[in-house]
Amino acid sequence: SNNGPLCIGDNLSLTASAIPGATYMWNGPNGFSSASQDSVVNNVTTYDAGTYSVTATAVNGCTGPAGTTAVIISPPPSTPVTGSNSPVCSGQTLSLTANTYAGAAYSWNGPDGFFSVSQNPIIENVTTLASGTYSVFVTIGSCTSPTGTVSVTVNQTPAVPTAGNNSPICSGSDLSLTASVVVGSAYSWIGPNSFSSVSQDTVIAAATPASSGTYSVTATENGCTSAAGTTSVTVNPIPAAPAAGNNGPLCVGDNLSLTANTISGATYS
Repeated sequence: SNNGPLCIGDNLSLTASAIPGATYMWNGPNGFSSASQDSVVNNVTTYDAGTYSVTATAVNGCTGPAGTTAVIISPPPSTPVTGSNSPVCSGQTLSLTANTYAGAAYSWNGPDGFFSVSQNPIIENVTTLASGTYSVFVTIGSCTSPTGTVSVTVNQTPAVPTAGNNSPICSGSDLSLTASVVVGSAYSWIGPNSFSSVSQDTVIAAATPASSGTYSVTATENGCTSAAGTTSVTVNPIPAAPAAGNNGPLCVGDNLSLTANTISGATYS
């Protein structure tokens, strides 16, 4: 018997049952021979695969028929072909991939203590600690492949900008929109009336009531975009010019009456 199936590089153990007083002779592939009852072939290759035979010779010089055992030696699986969806942004999902081997078990290792036995593992809500080199090997039977590696980059998602404005303002005034500093980031504003801007701080000259509403701003760095900061804007319409009147012409000593038409909710000066 033997300890197969084996992988290239393993040690082959050949065993024969005990026959009192007998001497043994093994023969096998790749020129193998041995006079031991039990024998070892170190660091086997595929040339060592095949049928091994052993005979026992009694003290009277009589040799019995040969016992045989078939040895299977398999090459290791090839190095896994790896991949990922890197670069990704912190908070996103990192996907790792390895090609398919029939009947294989997978073993992944990586930064920040990562370990997985999935063929294609995912890491949800990743942080920048997940950046680095990931390695994977496969095992088929007792044969283990060389290690495949893939390099991963997780970029930091910028902080959410704090948005502000100078409203409430009156129609015709300039509307100022402001965003807090997010170092190294590009900005993107969107808002009512099809407004857009790529300035950190921006001005809408002579704003109208159509500019009222919610404005949002994001910061982007290394392809990673923050959540939006928002600010609410109010642009009030200017009241119509009052229709002014008086009770003149008057004589000295009369009472002068000044009148203006009613504008709902207005105060007068």
